[in-house]
Amino acid sequence: MAAIVEQEAPTLDRIIRLRSLGAAIRRRWRVWVTAGVVGLVVGASLHVVIPRKYAATSDLYLAVPSGSNPSEVMADNVALLQTEAVAKQAIVEGHLNMSPHTLLAHSSGLVLSDNIMSIKFSASSPSQAVAGARALARAFLAQQTGELRLQTNGLVRSLRSQISSLNSSIGALNTQIDSQSVASAATTANNTLNNLINERSDDQSQVSQLQGQIGQELSDEQSSDSISHVLDPAALVPVSARKVLLLDGLSGLIAGLAIGLIVVVFGALFSEGAPDRETVAETLGAPVALSLERYRGPRLMRRTRLARRLRAPDPAIRMIERRLRAQLETAPGRALAVVAMGAPEPAALGVGALALALYSEGHRVVVVDAADGRLLATMFGLSPTSHTMEMHRLPADGHPTLRLLVAPPDPMQMAEKPPPDDTDALLVLTTLDPAFGAEHLAPWVSDAVVVLSKRGVTLARMDVGREMLRQAGISLRSVILLGSDPEDESSGVISPDDLGLTPVHPAPCPK
Repeated sequence: MAAIVEQEAPTLDRIIRLRSLGAAIRRRWRVWVTAGVVGLVVGASLHVVIPRKYAATSDLYLAVPSGSNPSEVMADNVALLQTEAVAKQAIVEGHLNMSPHTLLAHSSGLVLSDNIMSIKFSASSPSQAVAGARALARAFLAQQTGELRLQTNGLVRSLRSQISSLNSSIGALNTQIDSQSVASAATTANNTLNNLINERSDDQSQVSQLQGQIGQELSDEQSSDSISHVLDPAALVPVSARKVLLLDGLSGLIAGLAIGLIVVVFGALFSEGAPDRETVAETLGAPVALSLERYRGPRLMRRTRLARRLRAPDPAIRMIERRLRAQLETAPGRALAVVAMGAPEPAALGVGALALALYSEGHRVVVVDAADGRLLATMFGLSPTSHTMEMHRLPADGHPTLRLLVAPPDPMQMAEKPPPDDTDALLVLTTLDPAFGAEHLAPWVSDAVVVLSKRGVTLARMDVGREMLRQAGISLRSVILLGSDPEDESSGVISPDDLGLTPVHPAPCPK
């Protein structure tokens, strides 16, 4: 067998190129355009199906205690606004018919400055939005006042407790000082008296400081109560109905276009059918010599109707036959494998029609049926049951003969049997199974043609099939594609440099 020019099988990442996806998007433009229009209509109609939301805001001016960090204080205020205590008080304040959880879900607080916080409330009607924002503002101020009063009262009680303790200490010191004053005027006694007086003076100073701190805390509380107030009463946030309609429509349009494009792109990537001609050619490394519409096989009385189609081929099968004849005439040794990918009927009908045509022209023809289910043998009315290579002469009274060899289930038995040498044409109909490989074809043929049916054939399956043929040293000459997209604008042509064929010096088939 002559040397074979091996080509590196393309990876799927190289096969699925951007231009292939672009071609799929162009071909199926109706899908994503329709999805965009539907999204536009749905988006613009949302206000009819879903009640419109109205929002109202109220701005509060809040006092910050002296010596406090304004950022931390305002963060605490926003956290206080989102508490259930404020929500319950707002519901009571505004006579709102909702749960605290619902109220908090429709409200929010935003810090505008170190002293200003904005309260926002959303509802299904303008009046509810304003009432909710107003009730929240009042409830927040009341809750903040109560929390500040509790905090101040607790601090004041602690300070007064310290003052009481200090006063008790001062009373004890006064008693000691009085007793030391009537004592003798010894030096030691005078020093003790001075120490007691100094200690009493320190305690009195601390009492004065604590009393001043109490006054400051009470003053801050009163100041906060008088300073914190509603700066801007609750009012609706102005929204243009036309602007809302436009934004909803544009959002729906963008979402619809995105969904449509995703459907088209993922459909092209994960479709169970073969992609466009260009991608098929690049995947298999062979040009698409013919592309036809989808093959539709018979379902009722399948065997009888297929046998009838074999004897009287339709125009599509005749076109397949002519392409196979052209490849057979230039194949080394006039031997050609026809590989069925997908539905096996078109390949079997094409091989059978070509074999009958060559036989009728007076050529010695050998056909090997190694395809799944041995469909070609079935079309000729045979029911092979042997586990060895079977040979049948069709028809029995003719000369020269048309011989049909039915391959055994084990491909290695076919590989061990040498091909006949008394033949003018050798056709091998086969399917590729990764479990067996394609090495059993190498003793019989060196070139092949793929008949690819779109249904059920993925890029991965094509890529594996090409690799199996390459490993077996079989050159793939061309592809016949069935079920191609009528809107496919790609050519399926492959550059001669990318097509590795078995070197051959073609001679005309004997007439």
